[in-house]
Amino acid sequence: MTIELSKMFGMDIYSTDAEYVGKAYDFVIDLEQGRVSKITLEPFKVRSKKEAAEILKKKSVGYEKVVAVKDIVLIDPHKTAAPKPKAQPQTYARFGTRRGIIGRRY
Repeated sequence: MTIELSKMFGMDIYSTDAEYVGKAYDFVIDLEQGRVSKITLEPFKVRSKKEAAEILKKKSVGYEKVVAVKDIVLIDPHKTAAPKPKAQPQTYARFGTRRGIIGRRY
């Protein structure tokens, strides 16, 4: 599924259960993974971190739930996010010096 995000602004969002969810206002992009992570259901104009957290938690939809986009955005509310890959454990090497032990991360 390929679509420009600019075409998705203002689109109606419906669930696969035929329920109206809201409108697509803003998109949250995960810069580390290079993908869209959430669609907000109201404009993301906040004055505090508390307001931002509330919008992201209660008034947004995870982009992984999007099933199709054409004239509307169709989401599957029962779809769960794919598990995130576990971080590789970091290994440390210890080197002895006159002043003590120095740890280096690899």
